[in-house]
Amino acid sequence: MKLIGLLGGTSWPSTFGYYEILNRAANERFGGYHSARILLSSIDYHPIKSLYPNGWDAIQNLLAQEILFLVDRKPDCLIVGNNTLHKALDPLLERLNLPVPVFHAGRLAAEEAVRAGYASVLLVGTPFTMEDGFFAKYFEDQGVTVVIPTPEDRARIKTWHTQLAKGIVSPACVEDLSVILTRYPQVDAVVLGCTELPLAIREDTSPKPLINPVLCQCAAAARFAFDEATS
Repeated sequence: MKLIGLLGGTSWPSTFGYYEILNRAANERFGGYHSARILLSSIDYHPIKSLYPNGWDAIQNLLAQEILFLVDRKPDCLIVGNNTLHKALDPLLERLNLPVPVFHAGRLAAEEAVRAGYASVLLVGTPFTMEDGFFAKYFEDQGVTVVIPTPEDRARIKTWHTQLAKGIVSPACVEDLSVILTRYPQVDAVVLGCTELPLAIREDTSPKPLINPVLCQCAAAARFAFDEATS
């Protein structure tokens, strides 16, 4: 197997999801006691998080340091486990000329929407991800219409996201997020635009199909890392 580089800790509860999905994929592929070869660099997220929403030059520099630290450890590919940080990742990919493939949350999720034939999606995530437009553009560039929740619903999602980022998943959170999603019957699917939301929004509680960028990233990394080992 190839070695998957995972930049995590952004936030730490969602990093567990990446770790579990990749290891389950490896075990399903190879059986026995096999698990994925993962090089995890779990960063201190606070210095980056405290610079939202306007300190993108400084965020880029901090993210570049963390990415280069991880890439110097010689993984074969890279996942950045945070959707909002892809706003900083995009210019860094042009600037850093990384020697390994990077599995991009936004582009992979948009490609999944096209494959599924979705004409419109509801984007839920952090307030910045919902409102800035950078994440929506990945879908719009593919001809997919993006709807964002109302200001009231965005505020409620923010409240629940704050709890999820601390590892708190309450029944009230699961129920309220499901109720919010029911108010957008015009869309074909829901994009989970932050890595914590899959902790509370699941296929069995969502009124619409889900596009989970975490799953998209992990699926792409698994294909890259495992296929050669089985060929």
